[in-house]
Amino acid sequence: MQWRWRTRLDILLLAVGMCLATLAAGIAPANAEDGSRLVIATSTPIDTLDPHANFDTRRAGVRLQLYDGLFRWQGSPLRIAPWLAQSYTVSEDGRTFRFTLRKNASFHDGREIRASDVVYSIERILALKRGVAPLLSGLISPGSTKAIDPLTVEFSLNRASPLFLTLLPELSIVNAELLKANEINNDWGRNWLQNNDAGSGGYVFKKRTPAGSVVAARFAGHWNPAWSERPIEEVEWRPMLDPEARIAALTRGDVHVLQGTYVPGDLSRLRQARGVAFLTSDNPRAFVGVLQAAREPMKLPAFRKVLAQAFHTDWFTSSTLGDGAVPLVIPIPPSLASPPADLQRPAYDIAAARDALAKLKPQTKELTIGAIAGDPHSERAALIMLDGLNKLGLPAHIIAEPWPAVANRMRDEKQMYDILFLWRGARYLDANNWVGEMFSCDLFGSGNASWHCNRDADKLIKEAQGAADPKVRRQAFEKAAAMLAEEHAGLFIASAKRPIIHSKAVKGLQLSPVGEAIDIRSATIEAPRSSTP
Repeated sequence: MQWRWRTRLDILLLAVGMCLATLAAGIAPANAEDGSRLVIATSTPIDTLDPHANFDTRRAGVRLQLYDGLFRWQGSPLRIAPWLAQSYTVSEDGRTFRFTLRKNASFHDGREIRASDVVYSIERILALKRGVAPLLSGLISPGSTKAIDPLTVEFSLNRASPLFLTLLPELSIVNAELLKANEINNDWGRNWLQNNDAGSGGYVFKKRTPAGSVVAARFAGHWNPAWSERPIEEVEWRPMLDPEARIAALTRGDVHVLQGTYVPGDLSRLRQARGVAFLTSDNPRAFVGVLQAAREPMKLPAFRKVLAQAFHTDWFTSSTLGDGAVPLVIPIPPSLASPPADLQRPAYDIAAARDALAKLKPQTKELTIGAIAGDPHSERAALIMLDGLNKLGLPAHIIAEPWPAVANRMRDEKQMYDILFLWRGARYLDANNWVGEMFSCDLFGSGNASWHCNRDADKLIKEAQGAADPKVRRQAFEKAAAMLAEEHAGLFIASAKRPIIHSKAVKGLQLSPVGEAIDIRSATIEAPRSSTP
């Protein structure tokens, strides 16, 4: 399902929310018989349970709970630590990694996790060419990972890479025997895994509801006993595209946790409500406009600059992101890189954009502006872009679709929108998230959704990816990012923290940088206090 908008920006002046008067009354306990059932309202449908099918931040929550990796992000400040791997060694040249698996770790069906499952998992990722595969395929060749013995697995990298360990939390280990038994036409069990579970994580897939929710139950046989004193026994991820509906569900007590993005007015009301708490992520992320640069007139740097001048960045930032948002000049969040002092992004300037268009005289078709349905930041940015293009006399329309549909378009050069607004979050803590993945010349359709290639910037990206020295790495990424900014390879708009909004009855939630998801192993739900007659 998709919506097409051709309205001007004055639509933003309409009332955007339903009445939130119930906020003042606080939040009732979420519907659960024993207070041990957590309901998370998500902003995107959960279209697949296959942990190797996607690598985005919007569907990571389910993957994080159902599947374990060799490593996991933990603690505050965040650190990467062994998880299914009990220990590991690295060769002097940094190319051979040997991991010893935990003896007491098992899959949800009770079978012990073996080195052969790790080998199958990496071979499956490389064969499917989805998810984290584009990043691992340059490091690992098919057939190079070996099971030394039942509990020892060895990776032989094509080259040393400081990224390898940071990617291991995304290497979800699947039950090889279970998937092989459910393969159809050598599909690596992909069809079966759309709606089934082959993991070993803290929660076991239980069912899908007719409304599209995913429900999972606690895996009591998990190897790690570090649960809360009163652990969450069941969790439901409930897709709700409308942010107002998510907020209303929280105020009614139908859900415990809100995910997705919200505008300042909604956040202000929620902060004033009794029974509402905020958990803020310190993970770096960037709000960007992805520009499909492989078609006319988008391939012209001067035309892309016109788009930047037509987008009212300051208005968007103040009205939609609010306080705490930091303007971006390059695609990398400021905590990980800094732009050159003399580099500035184009200011909003319709007159200058109109003059540039008159000189360019581009052959323009009707431009498509993509927005993620249910994401008010993406939708409002699309409206602001549409207003700027209307003022320039450029024909354009908005297509708003749920995230799975957007993600599919991003893999197809012909189906990709001309402009797409989205948050680019951290899947691992490295500048490569925003430069290497988004602009590498060899990642078209699998990270690089702009089909933009600058060979000089690409050379610097490769230099940064292979550099062990953090200083050298940062400088190379900064130079590459500056080149991309100078030719307006995208609209680099702002960086801001992302809040997780939840009922105060929920205690002990922890944020994970894996998709800005929440880890619920440490969480508990306080039982409602009974009133005394």
